[in-house]
Amino acid sequence: MSLERMFIHRFILVLRVAVPVFVVAFIAIPAWNYVSRRGQKPQLRQAEELPNNLAARTEGFTFSRTEGGKTLFTIRARTNVGFTDNKYRLEDVDVTVYGTSENESSKRIRAKKCSYDQESGDIRFDGDVEFQFDEKTQGHTQELSYNHKERLVTSSQKTFMEQQPGSVNGEADRLEYAMNTGLLKLARNVRIRTAGNIWLQTEWAVFQRNENWASAGGGVLIQSDTGWLRGSTGRADLEPQTYRAKTIVLDGGVTGESRAQNAQDGWKMRAARVEASISSAGKPERVKARGNVEVEKLPGDSRQALIGDEIDATLDVDGKVTLLEARHDAQMVLGADQKLRSSQIRTTFGGSVVETADNSLLQMGESTVEGRDFYIQRGDIVTFNTARPAVLRSGARRSLADRTEARFDSRTNIPLELIQTGNFQFKDTQFEGVAQKARFEEGGSVVTLDGSPVVASPEMRLHAGQIRLNQTNNSFTALRNVNTLTKNAGEPALVKAARAEGAGDRIVYTDSVQLWQGTAYLQAGRLEISTRDNELHAQGRVQSSFDGIRAVSDKLDYDDDQGIAHYLGNVRAQKQDMVLETGDLTVKRGEKDVAQIVAIGGVVVVRGQQRGTGEQAVYDARADAITLTGKDAEVHDKEHGSVKGARLVMKTNGETIVAEGGGAGQRTVTKHTVKK
Repeated sequence: MSLERMFIHRFILVLRVAVPVFVVAFIAIPAWNYVSRRGQKPQLRQAEELPNNLAARTEGFTFSRTEGGKTLFTIRARTNVGFTDNKYRLEDVDVTVYGTSENESSKRIRAKKCSYDQESGDIRFDGDVEFQFDEKTQGHTQELSYNHKERLVTSSQKTFMEQQPGSVNGEADRLEYAMNTGLLKLARNVRIRTAGNIWLQTEWAVFQRNENWASAGGGVLIQSDTGWLRGSTGRADLEPQTYRAKTIVLDGGVTGESRAQNAQDGWKMRAARVEASISSAGKPERVKARGNVEVEKLPGDSRQALIGDEIDATLDVDGKVTLLEARHDAQMVLGADQKLRSSQIRTTFGGSVVETADNSLLQMGESTVEGRDFYIQRGDIVTFNTARPAVLRSGARRSLADRTEARFDSRTNIPLELIQTGNFQFKDTQFEGVAQKARFEEGGSVVTLDGSPVVASPEMRLHAGQIRLNQTNNSFTALRNVNTLTKNAGEPALVKAARAEGAGDRIVYTDSVQLWQGTAYLQAGRLEISTRDNELHAQGRVQSSFDGIRAVSDKLDYDDDQGIAHYLGNVRAQKQDMVLETGDLTVKRGEKDVAQIVAIGGVVVVRGQQRGTGEQAVYDARADAITLTGKDAEVHDKEHGSVKGARLVMKTNGETIVAEGGGAGQRTVTKHTVKK
């Protein structure tokens, strides 16, 4: 994800535009209030007293009013029209009002007409009134009054003002300036524009020179080519003498929007209050937003926002944001299904690094991480890390560990890799378990457990050196010292092996496999168990002990439902004093014990002193007899020698061997007792 598309970058654009606008707009107000008070007083020619009861029109004169030997103001007029109601009516007037101290600059007012009240000293100006309060600030209106006693200048008509021609200008329907207190008031439809085409609109604005502050209210709107800020009131605290802003505050339902030039998207914000601290160079150093603060991306195809009851921004000497900090139920909406919540969220310039403090919750799609003190690096890949215990939830799975690290695809929210270490625990709809380390991959569907992992389900408990679980195909792989305890059978079954793989209802064990279940035992190179079919398949020099039969074979298939064990390859089986050797042996169980044993192919039977051979041998447990069949069936004992026949029955009951044979249509039977 490119930086231009990331949330924090856009929030910084808001601060970069809005804060300088805020600063310039408020600086514009005090600038009009005659910041230069060190101008030299002009040299005056000797003032002349106006004559009383003047009725004739006179041309060209100067009048100065003095008190205690000090000149307060001087009136120069081209024409004295006359004297009426104790007031002089003058035309083409130029009035200079002098400061009461050396630090206060003189003010100059010119107009087409004015009336001067000789008794009160008040002056009223009419028609094309122009005023200049210092060498930088000037303005004009159609009506202006000067109250001599209060040293108060007022205008009730629209007044236009300009500071350093072309730099700052503005207008208001009413103006009031108190020379004694330094308080300047602008009221009704106040509009101020800076050289950067930044506008301040408000119902009223006040500047207090002596107490070094400026304020605005009745609705404040700051506009530029790229955005706007709006609030109920605003205030600036100023440096003495220089009147530079130290702090600027916009209060009361503050809202704003910013949209970069030639860009489709932008940002909007809201807060109850915004405050900026300004450096001596006029740059914002720190910006504080308070009260349900929210900054949100426009037009909103994928919502991105920073939210908190408090949001602070720290800026460097160039006015660039270096750190953002949101507090009190802080939230970052990073994109679709991407959200971060914490008591405190901090992020660096560009939003590439995000940190949280105290309790935190990160949501990335279906995955959530809940813990403390998160560290996040953002880009096309979102990297997450916390060294504190955290709980991860993904779908139906819940896991817990002392430390969590993760990588997510920022476009799909899919976890590419997730590692949890230290006292790891997990639980889902199928399994639960513990380990020292867990690594989740392939979107979180595959997890590898290390460090004495144990995984359990209602049917089985698995322990190994490493266990790998695949949620997609419901499979697992276990390595090194594998132990499984199956619980779904009548008796638990314990299996040990070097490796085990399971998928669905089948488990395959390999290398040094051993199985115990009740009195049964099996050892093999490979063992496959089907829990659905209740079948077992073993191979690789199989050694087993089932139902009183100990056997060795190359392979063993066992069907528990049918009670049939099938041994293949180099079979040697022993039941009590009977030993069978063959290539193929099948054992059938009865209700409680072995019912029948069938051996096929090169059978050798040893029972006591008897040794029989044949193509097939069938042991009948009820008769306790072995029937040998085949062309060359033979039974031998040391005392009586050998007996051959097509069918030989070996019985221990009565210690007899029955041999039946025939040829050329005749049947011969030989019977004899075998002595012990």
